[in-house]
Amino acid sequence: MSLIKYKALVTAIDTNSLTKASEILGYTQPGISHMIASLEKEFGFQLLIRKKEGVVATDAAKELLYYLRQIISNEEKLKDTINKVNGVEIGSIRIGSYYSISVNWLPLIIKNFESRYPNISLQLFESDLKELLTMLEENRIDIGFISSPPPEGFDFITLKQDPILAVMQTTHPLAQEETIDPLSLSDELFIAPYEGSDEDILLVLDDNHIKPKIKYRVRGDDSIIFMVEQGLGISLMPELLLKRLPEGVVAKKLTREYYRTLGVAVRSIKYASPAIREFIKTVEDKNPA
Repeated sequence: MSLIKYKALVTAIDTNSLTKASEILGYTQPGISHMIASLEKEFGFQLLIRKKEGVVATDAAKELLYYLRQIISNEEKLKDTINKVNGVEIGSIRIGSYYSISVNWLPLIIKNFESRYPNISLQLFESDLKELLTMLEENRIDIGFISSPPPEGFDFITLKQDPILAVMQTTHPLAQEETIDPLSLSDELFIAPYEGSDEDILLVLDDNHIKPKIKYRVRGDDSIIFMVEQGLGISLMPELLLKRLPEGVVAKKLTREYYRTLGVAVRSIKYASPAIREFIKTVEDKNPA
């Protein structure tokens, strides 16, 4: 069975599109369809469901995804290792990251890495913690810039302790305080990230037994800051997200310090491909802490 067929199936599932899969892999759309049809014949069951809005995996295909990703990933690691032995620094790395890290850290890291290894291709995916953890576990990314803890069985390199701050309008009464007592947030209208991406904030709220009056749940850090600017509530956010606050918004330290621990998660540093190990070395050299 050809490895490219596996890549065709996995890429079609990840993009929900045969057309996008053909563009990514450099084949025609009928060519991708033919590969997947060939796999369905070999496996003996349907792999994709065609819908108006695209394609989705059948339950049977979902059962295979983890193993297909492992085969594809191991083949890439084999190529990287062979190239390393031959003295050829080529390969590819799939990187998952928070938006805040992509904006504030990764450009410098990538610039330094590509100056040393111009033939290694990098793919960057931005998402929230929940999705990044899933992508790591499903082997859809090789490296994840996330907050701890990492998925079970993954290696984690700590890079920075990122303080959690209270964010509010400059005209809010609490904005006059030097530091903010978390208990004072109990009676405030609260703007929170959507459920599943609020683990860092829950650390503060749960530790102080606070049940805030959550008025809004919002996807997108910039959207939260904009709503705070409009006086719709206050929020708690990591400092790294607050590098470019508008004039009408202020961030205040809490009376007790809370942090999210940021770092790099990888399935195994010891068994990672040469390209991934070299990238991790670059990250450690440019540690922002």
